[in-house]
Amino acid sequence: MPLSKLLYLLVLVTLTLPVQASEQSVYWEITSPTGITHFLFGTIHTDDNRVSEFHPEVLRGLKSSNTFLMETDEIQDRSVLFGNKSFYEKFLDEDDIDRVKELAYFHTIPLETILKMKPWLVAIIFNSPRPITPFNQDNLLKRKAEDSLMVVQGLETVPEHFGVLDTFHIDEQIEMLKTVLNRNSDIKEKDYEVLMSAYLTFNPETILHTDELITSNLVSEKMWEKMKEKLIYARNQLFFDRIMDLANGNNLFIAVGASHLGGGNGLLNLFREAGYRLKPLPPLAQ
Repeated sequence: MPLSKLLYLLVLVTLTLPVQASEQSVYWEITSPTGITHFLFGTIHTDDNRVSEFHPEVLRGLKSSNTFLMETDEIQDRSVLFGNKSFYEKFLDEDDIDRVKELAYFHTIPLETILKMKPWLVAIIFNSPRPITPFNQDNLLKRKAEDSLMVVQGLETVPEHFGVLDTFHIDEQIEMLKTVLNRNSDIKEKDYEVLMSAYLTFNPETILHTDELITSNLVSEKMWEKMKEKLIYARNQLFFDRIMDLANGNNLFIAVGASHLGGGNGLLNLFREAGYRLKPLPPLAQ
């Protein structure tokens, strides 16, 4: 989709969503029907300076909680990242391999490691316009939780988290990777800025729709429908069910990707339907 059309849709979505300005946030205090208070923060997986300074309310939420929940546990066995090297030898031509080498160098990952990774995972890494670092927003929150001596755990196991897209046929994964290999840095950077702009609206619906618009450009329409179900809808319910298992007797600080907050079966709606009271809080220092 051309950038101009994407920007137009972003503006249109922002203007037409029935969300009051005072209710737009990616950080929420959520109180159960029995009066137990938890906190929910929708993250963006980047180390961008624009989102790395948290509002004092976030620190208050962390200090008021005893358990920090993020999307997945820390990786102990890296084999979960790997597939079959023959995928690349069979499906990529010489030009593709040259591009893989360039992007492996750019992302400071050894080529031999990249060629062992699952194609869909390589596509996600390579689609970033900047090298992925351990200083992303999620990990910054995790470190603050650890500094506060909170229990830290994932809502998914590592195999669950990195197995979400394993069910896609190798042809579909390679198609996704080849699409990314053909995208230049300017296109990636423009998409990144559009997504960052959406995040900084602090409107969960705008963030979700923008993320969907950008991600859907990487795959066929058929694959996108399956991917959306696996990556967003099914995981929303999984996250919610596991949060509910831990909610009684704990004060939780939950940090998951902001795209999991909005939508009909997003976490905000699931909490509302379960009788929780939701209060928006400022997420970032301004």
